[in-house]
Amino acid sequence: MAPPRLLALLGICLLAHLPLLFAASAAPSPDLTVSLTVGSFRGVSSVANGTEKWLGLPFAEPPVGKLRFKAPVPLKSKAKGVQDASNFGDACPQLPDPTLGASMSEDCLNLNVWRPIGTTADDKLPILVWFYGGAFMHGATSDPTFDPTRIINRSVNISKPIIFVSVNWRVNTFGFLASKHVAPEDLNAGLQDQILALKFLQENIAAFGGDPEKVTIWGQSAGAGSVAAHTVFPPEQDLFRAGIMDSNTGPFKTAPPASTYDEPDQPYTNVLSMTGCEEGPGSFECLQQVPFDLLHNVTSTLTNARINRQLWQPARGPPGSFFSVPPSEKIASGDFLHVPILGGTNLNEGTQFAQAVFNLSTPPALEDAAFDAYIRALLIDPSTLANSTLRTIRALYPADDAALGGAFHTGDSLFDRAEAWYTDNMFLAARRLLFAAAAPRQRAFAYFFAEFIPGNDPAMGVAHASELALLFGPVPAVAAVEDAFANQMLDFWINFVVDLDPGPGWPQYDLESKQVLQLMRDNITVIPDDFLLDKTNFDNSKSVLAQMQK
Repeated sequence: MAPPRLLALLGICLLAHLPLLFAASAAPSPDLTVSLTVGSFRGVSSVANGTEKWLGLPFAEPPVGKLRFKAPVPLKSKAKGVQDASNFGDACPQLPDPTLGASMSEDCLNLNVWRPIGTTADDKLPILVWFYGGAFMHGATSDPTFDPTRIINRSVNISKPIIFVSVNWRVNTFGFLASKHVAPEDLNAGLQDQILALKFLQENIAAFGGDPEKVTIWGQSAGAGSVAAHTVFPPEQDLFRAGIMDSNTGPFKTAPPASTYDEPDQPYTNVLSMTGCEEGPGSFECLQQVPFDLLHNVTSTLTNARINRQLWQPARGPPGSFFSVPPSEKIASGDFLHVPILGGTNLNEGTQFAQAVFNLSTPPALEDAAFDAYIRALLIDPSTLANSTLRTIRALYPADDAALGGAFHTGDSLFDRAEAWYTDNMFLAARRLLFAAAAPRQRAFAYFFAEFIPGNDPAMGVAHASELALLFGPVPAVAAVEDAFANQMLDFWINFVVDLDPGPGWPQYDLESKQVLQLMRDNITVIPDDFLLDKTNFDNSKSVLAQMQK
């Protein structure tokens, strides 16, 4: 205990400073108004969680009326007065979902900015831009799953503060309408939304204290596919310096020509039929005029009728479109953006996408046919898939193989075959294809996430997207044992954003050693990238890639 004289002196000092202390506590929060190219916006500060944020910032003209389905157009005029930026903007149209956290409308092209509390415009912090996943069919930045508070606070705690940005982009029919009647420059509008958002950040992120030369783009699943797409088919302007891909889809699971969607019983033809628009050159303009509620209901009906609700995929177009050659050919050529990349896959990616065949009790005599049907149903155009390819897949993934699914083999033979094939074909093979081409040309860091989080469903195993709970948090109370591991993982991601290197212990991927970092609690270790090679080598053969239209 301090001596009485010292306590008295401390008391005198505290009394002398009480007016100052009171003034500080009563002082108004700093004005978080930023002046942007599209107007002035006032953000909000939260001392409790250590962040300042601006939500719902518009970066494009509303894609409605004559702009529906078309490539995004930059905002032409500034908003008058100071706009409130304390609430999320609308989510883009998609299947109704209570987790969206916002209402839906076509006027949905907005983004959000978070930064550490007290950041100034002179700080020039690195920026991490988030593209949500959702099979190019759904997703929204307002989903509370993607609250970056943990990421921001961890970056400050390790003395590597960053700014976090999340982008709303169009999905499903509104973002990926495909047909020979869609102008080449308007195909894959959802991916073009992301590009315009990145251009907006180049012009405006400095106002928030960010450095436009230090942008890293990050996504999971279709969001990772988006990152890969912008790397493989880069915009003319340099908009980012690095990319992170959690469960990259390759960049696309299948990418048929846009005209494929005009075939009988294909999405464009079905949408025309259900909206009353006639096939032909005027069909695009007709769909632009269809009332929103009708178009949304038609999209929802068709989406629910497809396996995994996968109605649309990014489509290959003629010259002048977002991409006009198969992605695998572009990757093999080495003609893509050579920026540092970090990416990997989870042990059981496919469990989420094989639910259609789970617990069907399929008789053994019918199982091979059911497996074939499952694979064909996943493709927009299954006519390209040879029977010999299906026979090889069946041989690589035989019935009742206890090795399928690893430690999370369920014993449901059809499900185990389907999920293991989906994992390898759609994710592991995709990561290997890109990294094999990237390794000689740029810095690349590969991971294999093998951590089963307590409380998760064992039948799903180390499931698709399960790593996001450790990165975004909060780490579930039932999984408190994961806290140290979650922090280590997040440190890797933050280090890469700031230093373009995840840090010690994670070797760069090269074609000689092919080292991958296994991410597993109490067992973070470097492993050789040589597991399941017979399967992914087959998946990545030119013939199979062509049949899958990748």
